[in-house]
Amino acid sequence: MWDREFGFLREMLVAPVSRGAIVIGKCLGGALVATLQGIIILAMAGLVGVPYDPVLIVTLLAEMFLAAFTITAFGTTVAARMRNMQSFFGVMQMAIMPMMFLSGAMFPLSSLPAWLHVLTTVNPLTYAVDPMRQAVFAHLDVTPQVNAMLNPGVTWFGWQLPVVLELGLVAVAGAALLVTAIAQFRRAD
Repeated sequence: MWDREFGFLREMLVAPVSRGAIVIGKCLGGALVATLQGIIILAMAGLVGVPYDPVLIVTLLAEMFLAAFTITAFGTTVAARMRNMQSFFGVMQMAIMPMMFLSGAMFPLSSLPAWLHVLTTVNPLTYAVDPMRQAVFAHLDVTPQVNAMLNPGVTWFGWQLPVVLELGLVAVAGAALLVTAIAQFRRAD
């Protein structure tokens, strides 16, 4: 939206690259910036007792990048058809804020009512947050009761999803959103 608003998008469109390459570049760039911002939060993790284990840090960085890429692809998909920056920000806030609150990023999902649990299982951001939580709790020394309460995992009909499947779902969602964004951007004028 900023690029369109200030004329930079026009300059990119006359470059000898495909529109798909522009979208991929915007998504990768946005994901990289978001991951770099996440590093600031990650640097403060030791203040709350999270160890600075190199394996944990690399795992969290990779998971943050995947989540950021998927969210950026979602934003790019929405932005490709919007004409007004204020409308875009309103739509993104209306979509992202509920997803954030229902993902388990702000509070554990273990004691939610059943109807709200259904919303968390259809929320794609839940599958990006849970692997990060699983990675952190694998490096913490907490009692099983605390782990069960704060790190319940995501379940489908009583079956706990493995982290690899959750990451795969996020990657598939990111790829689908990227393809949609490219298709939307090709149709945009």
